[in-house]
Amino acid sequence: MRKRCVSILMHRGENVNRKNKRWETPAVLFSITQLYIAVMLAGLPFFAGLGGYAATGEDTFRFFTVVSALYLGGLGLGAVELVFTGSGHFSEILAPLRRLSGTRICFFAYLAWSALSAALSPYSGVWAGQGRYEGLCETLLCVLAFWAVSSYGRWDHRFLWLLGGVLLLNGVLGLIQYAGGNPLGLYPEGMNYHDAFVLYSGRFMGTLGNVDILGAFLSLTLPVFYASYLSDGQPPALVPLGTGAFLLALADVDAGYVGAAAALFFTFPIYYTRRSAWGRGLTAVGVLLAGLGLGRLPGADRSTALYLRPDGTAAVLIVAGVLLAAFGLMLRRRTGEGSLPQSRLLWLAIPAGLLAGLAVLYAFPFSGGTLWEIQQLLRGNVNADFGSGRVRIWREVLRLIQERPLLGGGPDTLLERMTFTFTRYSEELGMTIEAHVDSAHNLFLNTAANQGIPALIVWLAGLWLWVRGILKRRNAAGLLMLAGVTGYLAQGCFSVSLCSVTGLFWIFLALGECDIIIIQHKEDKNNEQ
Repeated sequence: MRKRCVSILMHRGENVNRKNKRWETPAVLFSITQLYIAVMLAGLPFFAGLGGYAATGEDTFRFFTVVSALYLGGLGLGAVELVFTGSGHFSEILAPLRRLSGTRICFFAYLAWSALSAALSPYSGVWAGQGRYEGLCETLLCVLAFWAVSSYGRWDHRFLWLLGGVLLLNGVLGLIQYAGGNPLGLYPEGMNYHDAFVLYSGRFMGTLGNVDILGAFLSLTLPVFYASYLSDGQPPALVPLGTGAFLLALADVDAGYVGAAAALFFTFPIYYTRRSAWGRGLTAVGVLLAGLGLGRLPGADRSTALYLRPDGTAAVLIVAGVLLAAFGLMLRRRTGEGSLPQSRLLWLAIPAGLLAGLAVLYAFPFSGGTLWEIQQLLRGNVNADFGSGRVRIWREVLRLIQERPLLGGGPDTLLERMTFTFTRYSEELGMTIEAHVDSAHNLFLNTAANQGIPALIVWLAGLWLWVRGILKRRNAAGLLMLAGVTGYLAQGCFSVSLCSVTGLFWIFLALGECDIIIIQHKEDKNNEQ
């Protein structure tokens, strides 16, 4: 009887070991995936191409397509090599891919519905896209890369410094461009940053192209450094945090402000039970405010070289930032480490803070600008020209959604479907310049108009399950990704998208999902044992 029991226990142990072995990622697949992640995080936002700003979208799309295709092909070749060399079995290699989660199922449904929308679209260019190269090809590669990276990759803290390097380089480049320089030849010959809306439409800065895309990138990355400092308290994280804030103020992107502020606002409550988070949070916010203030100081125009301009708001931001950072450092030393009891009051403070902010916006006597426009919207005074014409664009997009609510027009087909253009007369050129609308300037409306309302629903469901999975486990890597995704989605309510940032967004989702899968596997392993 004893021998039989021992035999049964040994058999069970062998089954457990065999099952755990299936989840051991082969080194070659892991290395390929980590290299792909590094190239995406560092190379994709910094690759400006050879055609200047006029070809930024096309060049970035080619970079993303080629690198992603090489990655997926490399995974396939690596798996074949493992099988032929006897280093693994297909069942073991494919085990991470076969694991189904709610998020994976929803994102696959999103891809399938996008493919159906493209197949039944009456418009052309659904594969590559018409205006922003966000056709079915990009959607396919993003979802497949998400599935593969979440299966064979893992967050590495060194990825953070790759993003930091991109931020620092863009900060230096942006300042040179603001001063009238053109070091990479991205502007047409004889033009510079200050020729925006004079000799050409839009504003372009850094390596990502349009400042709206730059704002999306900053909304995605700044919260990651903020959350990283809250978690680890490593001072180097403050350098890209301040540089990014400086660049955001220099480019002056309203959607970027919204994204960064929303992410910071919703990220802190996740860490508030840590005593150190309070001091670290004040220090990080202080660095952000100081960076924003410094970004408002440089002045230049088409005829004047770079100079420092007196700005009362900049002075207030810098002084407040320095004081907050200093107070945060002192508070951190006094409170030390340890935990605080959880309280629901802080979570109640979030909607209370939002309501208080809206009340201030409603009552404060603004004279103009973006805040005045928001105030007028709160008071029910809607003007189609608000938000640089975004209200007018949203009305038109809502009409298009009603025309084809189930399948939309097809991925990235708004350029052909929109019935109006923005026009302006250039005195320097002596001609009228037309700007064609190719995006809803709202990520969610854009998805509904292009791929249909069902595609938007399953995509949002996947995001919700992803967020819930991360908040349930609260692992460090997943929380970093959550902070970045929050900022990106917030700015996405008012901005456009391009694969240079969309690709990074899906990489963030994949790294968060990978974190969820790893923890779930450990929990399953412990339960089996």
